[in-house]
Amino acid sequence: MQNNSSHQLLLWRRLLAFLYDGLLLIAIFFVITAIAVGLNGGEAITHPFYVLAMYPIAFVFYCWCWQRGGQTLGMQAWRLQLISEQTTKITFVQCLIRFFLGSILFFFTYIGAFFDAKNRPIHDQLSRTKIVLKSIR
Repeated sequence: MQNNSSHQLLLWRRLLAFLYDGLLLIAIFFVITAIAVGLNGGEAITHPFYVLAMYPIAFVFYCWCWQRGGQTLGMQAWRLQLISEQTTKITFVQCLIRFFLGSILFFFTYIGAFFDAKNRPIHDQLSRTKIVLKSIR
């Protein structure tokens, strides 16, 4: 059983892993934008929905990583792994719940972690998933 300080440490690791993944997503968005600008004759993309198009790309990135091995690159760097409370594999529905609640209500879901005995954000509680510290092999 983990004590409260180890739960807090895990929360910090989660936030740092999220930062790492954010940097990776920015790089992916740059590549996609470069391709889109090239296809647009070198002109800037000015359509307001272009930015919204990045949201499903981020979802695909997270869902693919979570279903493939329970880890994004940031989670691998901080030795974190996403597991399901019921099954061994993360389901598509769990990915949907985690991603949309975690991204739309980011700060609010993490505030919930301070009120949960296990320091789980609301999107973990509702998707019945949890992040665990992966052991060193």
